[in-house]
Amino acid sequence: MKWVLRYLKGNARLGLTFRRLKTGKPKVLQGYVDADYVGELDQRRSTMSYAFTIAGCIVSWKTELQDTMVFSIIEAECIVAVKAFKETL
Repeated sequence: MKWVLRYLKGNARLGLTFRRLKTGKPKVLQGYVDADYVGELDQRRSTMSYAFTIAGCIVSWKTELQDTMVFSIIEAECIVAVKAFKETL
């Protein structure tokens, strides 16, 4: 908890900024996903991460260990893609 408070105190001036886009250009939601195959060696689980941006600013993100053990990087990537898709809904 002390580390979090020190971090917040040292970065109080940082924040999200949204810049005005040119007329006619839509603000597009972009999503990025990644998985680290069996990054956690004790329980053999993969780490999944996803982030969403609008107009170049991050508006949502998550990193966590996957609930299930996977047997390939493709399976790990598919799981994180499905979870990210659910987040967009």
